[in-house]
Amino acid sequence: MWVFRTIGVARCSAGVSSLARCLHTCPVLEGVTKANLSKLRKKTGFTFVNCKKALEKFENDLEQAEKWLKEQAQKEGWAKATKLQDRQTAQGLVGVAQEGTMATMVEVNCETDFVARNPKFHQLVTQVAIATLADVKAHPQWTLGWLKALHTGDELKQLQIGDTTLADLTALTIGNVGENIQIRRAMYYSVPPIPTKHIGVYVHAPVAGTTGGCALGKYGALVAFRRKNTEFQNFNAAELGRRLGQHVVGMNPLTVGEMPEIREEEEKKDEDGDKRDEEGSTDSDENETQMLRQTFLLDPTMSVGEMVRQQGIELLDFVRFECGEVQES
Repeated sequence: MWVFRTIGVARCSAGVSSLARCLHTCPVLEGVTKANLSKLRKKTGFTFVNCKKALEKFENDLEQAEKWLKEQAQKEGWAKATKLQDRQTAQGLVGVAQEGTMATMVEVNCETDFVARNPKFHQLVTQVAIATLADVKAHPQWTLGWLKALHTGDELKQLQIGDTTLADLTALTIGNVGENIQIRRAMYYSVPPIPTKHIGVYVHAPVAGTTGGCALGKYGALVAFRRKNTEFQNFNAAELGRRLGQHVVGMNPLTVGEMPEIREEEEKKDEDGDKRDEEGSTDSDENETQMLRQTFLLDPTMSVGEMVRQQGIELLDFVRFECGEVQES
């Protein structure tokens, strides 16, 4: 009898131990399933502890837990954004988005190059570029004619993307990366949607692996041009625009300028006029700052003016962004 009882107690203890192990390894952690915990972490990027807390709070409801996590992150992000708002932001990225004859170019700044390489920061710059392009498309009067408008960061922060604003997305990103971030500026750009008008885009030092219809880099350029001669074969507007944009980034012209032969004719007419002041511009200065008179970056044997003549196009305008550049007031 005594032996029976001992064996019974031993069996009972073993059963309790097995039950404990079963409960410990079961895919339920205090009402939180491992599957949902894994899904929530993967979808939101928040920590194990925060995701578990959110699922426990809402009894394993994924949707409610995700919503609560984002609300809490938004609050923390705004608090951190307020705390960090006076820190200098000299790093960052330029983003370019294009659709047909419309394009936008944005600059978003952060404190360090380390954060500028962070995928969460890349996502924010992409969202800013996409939101500005959507803003252009939302105003038909802008898409039917010539548009060149510079917008400040304060104007851009109120733009909507989905059910939130760019200001809220910026605060959320600040909370995630722990640095001050500022949306600095955006250029809205479009030409009339006719077959002969084109916009070229170029981004230098591009960020590898970026998606979402936006190109990211340290420098960016938009170039507007018109096709004058439609008889040229193998005309590739996108490639030609990219090459012109690459020249703009590399050579940093200040104006489009005039075709060299036009300038020469005007100078002949003025041969009998007064000499230029010593402090005035010189031919050398103009060659350095006027795009059409500059040596073409990709072919030093010709000027940009000669290149566009060969291609049968007219250069209309360009815009250049350099991340962190000091703008003249």
